Amino acid sequence: MQDLVRTLKSFGLTEFYFSLSVDDKSNFAKYSKYLNCTPQKIPNCSPNCEGCFVVTNGAQFLWATAANAIPHREFEFAKKLLDHALSIAADPEDAAWTHANLAQIHYDNHKLDPEAGKKSILHCRELIKLGFMKSWATNMIEELMVFQV
Repeated sequence: MQDLVRTLKSFGLTEFYFSLSVDDKSNFAKYSKYLNCTPQKIPNCSPNCEGCFVVTNGAQFLWATAANAIPHREFEFAKKLLDHALSIAADPEDAAWTHANLAQIHYDNHKLDPEAGKKSILHCRELIKLGFMKSWATNMIEELMVFQV
């Protein structure tokens, strides 16, 4: 927990963290614990290693934590993190990963909620505008258009 608090402080996310519910804080600790962050020493990772993902800013920390929660269907928790990540993302690549994760969440709900499909398409279009994951986003849009009336 001390590592989490230290990381949150280093990325300027303390206020956001304290605004979360107890359950969300528990999920935050659970889904962020395996992320490698720059303030920490990273084992088995040499400088400029292409195989290592190292979190270097608050937006990355949020979208990567959310990405870990999505397969466990913690969609509401993930959306909170992703919405905040989008509001603080300074790097277009971080904005792209945030949009990709939001697109995935909405895609996973599109059969239950018609609005979710529209939201997923919106995030896919943002990805294309940003110039990231164009093929994936285009495929998602094409698949979702079948469900749009």
